[in-house]
Amino acid sequence: MLTPGSSLPEVSVFSFQDKLIHFVLFFVLAYLAVGLGIREKKEVWRNKRLWMNFLGLAVLPSIGLETAQHLIPFRSFDFNDLIINVLGIFSGLFGYLYRPSCKFILD
Repeated sequence: MLTPGSSLPEVSVFSFQDKLIHFVLFFVLAYLAVGLGIREKKEVWRNKRLWMNFLGLAVLPSIGLETAQHLIPFRSFDFNDLIINVLGIFSGLFGYLYRPSCKFILD
């Protein structure tokens, strides 16, 4: 996400592929990040660690990466990418709450 835009190959299969890639990457990031260190299945919504992981490992990197693109040659900040990132992150969070990771199930 931080490579110069001129070094990226132009591959376009369909019109919204960039947005789909953003969504999937941040969905996976959030799904994997929010469950780190959570041991108890009960009251997962009130688990402070879940929300700290969610902000620190998913939301803030999304904002930081999109903002940092402004400093990279041939790249720019795209508010639409940020919106798609956040949608992917929230989908990953709800996906995790609905279907916890294997480690969470085994604990």
